[in-house]
Amino acid sequence: MAKPTVFLATFTLFLLAANASIYRTTVEIDDENPIRGRSCQEQIQQQQQLRHCQMHLRQQIRSQREEPWGSSSDDNQQQQHLRQCCQQLQELDTRCRCQGLEQAVRRQEQQGQLRGQEMQQLYETASNIPRRCNIQPRQGCDLSSSNVSF
Repeated sequence: MAKPTVFLATFTLFLLAANASIYRTTVEIDDENPIRGRSCQEQIQQQQQLRHCQMHLRQQIRSQREEPWGSSSDDNQQQQHLRQCCQQLQELDTRCRCQGLEQAVRRQEQQGQLRGQEMQQLYETASNIPRRCNIQPRQGCDLSSSNVSF
């Protein structure tokens, strides 16, 4: 009688151990980028509200307004801001990049120094930044300028 009880107890322990291992969860921690996992707003704030993207957009509009052919120092500065903008976007989760660019555009809007056609250009330039940075979303962002009156 003892042998079947020992066998049954051993078998039950084996089933419990097997069942417990099924529910084990693996948690991976990305030590290289502690910003991941935070809300988009926190990530954008951590990246200085995408300050370099804002500066790139501002210079892009200014260069179109003042001097369409541009100077080489302006071009260099614009490229530098674009590179830094790409770095800031790279630090954001892919799902947060378009939201961050939308906020950068809104900040430019709030400064109130843009004319009608410049607003359209601002949205187009911002929506193409991910493509120019060669990061996701590669098709660019669908930033809605439909709320803007030209």
